[in-house]
Amino acid sequence: MSRKLLRVVALIAAASLLLGLSSCAFNQHLVSIRVEPPGATFLAVGAQIQFTAIGTYVHPPETKDISSQVHWAIDSQNLATVSSSGFVTSTSICGSGNLTASLNAPPNFVSGSAFLTGSGIGTSACNQGALTVSVSGSGTVTSSPTGINCPGTCGFVFTLNSTVVLSAAIGTGASGVTWTGCDSNSATTCTVAITGNRSVTATFN
Repeated sequence: MSRKLLRVVALIAAASLLLGLSSCAFNQHLVSIRVEPPGATFLAVGAQIQFTAIGTYVHPPETKDISSQVHWAIDSQNLATVSSSGFVTSTSICGSGNLTASLNAPPNFVSGSAFLTGSGIGTSACNQGALTVSVSGSGTVTSSPTGINCPGTCGFVFTLNSTVVLSAAIGTGASGVTWTGCDSNSATTCTVAITGNRSVTATFN
């Protein structure tokens, strides 16, 4: 191969590399959002905390603060308010909710969350108790009255001294579920008296 031809081949290869790098940078995608801190308990009305949304990108990989770009929201409006920058102010010590940071980043809609609760939950001052359910393995858990619907870890606030029945739906690859934290249980149900803050674990195996 002649030197001239070799130079042409080298130039084409270099141009292709630069084009690939440029395209990769242009097509950077947001794949996940992590909210920090992952949760908070408000001890008094008017307590304040700044939350941060950390975005994880690919093509090329990068992790950065995107707090000013995401949409912040709280699904329990009687517990706290949130500003457009993720600054949260408590309005009550009764109740709980999820703080979410979301961003429509085509082709993905990505969100992350933190769990917020008031310090009065589980006491007679609020007449409420928080039930937290942790699920591992292949399956889901729902509740009656409604409020719990997860795999993973989820929580909901129920009236103090009420009774909640959790039901397990066994997923692919699992043959049963093991409960811990119930007052009583059968093969696929768990009964919990909300005498305060309670926690239950469901392990599908």
